[in-house]
Amino acid sequence: MANYPTKIPKEIKDIVESINNGDFKNAKMEWNDDGSVKFSADSSDGNSRIIMQKHEFSGISQQSKTDITKPLGKEDRLQRVELLHEQGKTQTEISTYTMTSQKTVSNDIKELKKKKLLKAQSYQETTNEIIDGKSYSVSTSKMT
Repeated sequence: MANYPTKIPKEIKDIVESINNGDFKNAKMEWNDDGSVKFSADSSDGNSRIIMQKHEFSGISQQSKTDITKPLGKEDRLQRVELLHEQGKTQTEISTYTMTSQKTVSNDIKELKKKKLLKAQSYQETTNEIIDGKSYSVSTSKMT
């Protein structure tokens, strides 16, 4: 096993080893200044995704693991989109949980609205932007 800094959770170290063995693809790891680590990867067959997050601050450690399986077909995906949309998730978040593009989620939401299964919702999305080397949080209100 490779030598990693001690702050990386054992579970993430194990997954990095699995990536090296070819078990996962599209792996992403993010370290943030607030002490959080986020890791995501898709299975080599593209049918499942894992997301692991860990946040440590002031002696408190929070961690979560999410296992996602790709919807079996369009109807399965539409049900998932409907549920997540009603929970107030953004299209980008929904695309993560459906293992599709944001555009596909947008089209699914339009289709569900045509079928009168969804009501228009408003939500606020916050993103971080870097301007002149400084990080700023930008909030955007949107209607879906």
